[in-house]
Amino acid sequence: MSNERYKASDLIAFGQAVLERVGFPPKQAHAASVVLVEGDLRGDFAHGIAGAVSLMDFITKLDDDEAALGFKRLQVAEYTVDETKYPAIISVDAHGTLGHYVALEVVPMVIERAKEVGYAKAFIRNSTHFGDCGIYSEMIGQHDLAARVSCTAPAWSKPFIELQDEDGPESTANLERYAGVKKRFGTNPMSWTIPYEGGMITLDMALTQRAVSPIIEVARHNQGVLGIVPDDSGDFLVQTGNGERKVSELHLEVATSRTRTEALEKLSLPHDLELRSPEKGLLKGPGDVDVNFPLVFDSVMKRECYVAQLGGTYFGYKGFGLNMLVELDNVLGGGVSGLIRQLTPEGQPATPERVAQTIEAYAIDVVEPLEKVKRRLRESVDVTADCGNELMYLPGHKEQAARREHLANGVPMTPGRIAMLKKVAADPRVNLPFNLQPI
Repeated sequence: MSNERYKASDLIAFGQAVLERVGFPPKQAHAASVVLVEGDLRGDFAHGIAGAVSLMDFITKLDDDEAALGFKRLQVAEYTVDETKYPAIISVDAHGTLGHYVALEVVPMVIERAKEVGYAKAFIRNSTHFGDCGIYSEMIGQHDLAARVSCTAPAWSKPFIELQDEDGPESTANLERYAGVKKRFGTNPMSWTIPYEGGMITLDMALTQRAVSPIIEVARHNQGVLGIVPDDSGDFLVQTGNGERKVSELHLEVATSRTRTEALEKLSLPHDLELRSPEKGLLKGPGDVDVNFPLVFDSVMKRECYVAQLGGTYFGYKGFGLNMLVELDNVLGGGVSGLIRQLTPEGQPATPERVAQTIEAYAIDVVEPLEKVKRRLRESVDVTADCGNELMYLPGHKEQAARREHLANGVPMTPGRIAMLKKVAADPRVNLPFNLQPI
């Protein structure tokens, strides 16, 4: 079955209805749905309405057993703005509610303050995942301000360790250089937007080699293909050709298979099952082994798997430094100073996994009138474009082009994504009819 296209407004309305049914006020539900669908419009479906950290994830976290955990990872709450001694600095406590809603509320505050004094920065603490950073930085850029946005994340990468010798990548010393090293930093995404005459340049990136959301999507796809379900105690179970097994007992053995056929043979299952894999070398496990076929987003993935810093295991010192600076910048605003995600020996969350965000705007008409500086910025962009060819996209242009096309012709949704939305609608905590119709 081919992809079908849906109106962005219909997807937003569906997402809002789902979030309202589980208890979020209409304004919060609408804001989160708008940002999720913005991810789809930009072509970043991993951060979209059926993406890795989306409606079902919100419902699951909102339904956490607070009595057992001692906290809620996601709250229905209102943010508060604290007084600061600096007119350009805004301090916000999200109180654990939807990060998308809080960020959308804060962006206009930052724009107004920056228009007034030339610079403004908001520190948001006690927040939750808020989607693509570039969505917010481009909102600021549309007001003729430059912008920087950052976010912390649960630990997915290891500190950078220098090579131990020059005998090549397969030397014993190099293979053992990460022995005993624990995961420390998250993907800590950041975006930077600078407007120019007629457009914007936006660099939106994780500070690891890749964002983790696409990996989680792969794992959840494989979970569906294999029919993996949790039992009453929360353990994931898979039906193999030799009977039912706990996924935790075989996850890494299967996931590190070199081919899909090999992975399915280890499960004694038919070879035609459509398991997916992330890009080769992206996800690593103990001993730096490639994790090619994650089966489910479980405690094994969270505890044992990692992604390399931006620049990889050989040249990742700059990514490591950037990652640390983003975290320290967020600590300034009250963000978590330790590991955001901690698990019990049973794989249950031991921390609420709250993150922090910064939203920053600054004037561009510093030494020249606005229209002149925008024109000069355009000249600089044109020089760069002239040095490339028809295959080159400038930062942010591919996403901006996708957004225009998807607004005009509808958002393409795979059968798998629509199946995910139908699953959300049918969840007993939601219980909504699924009335979305393709264009």
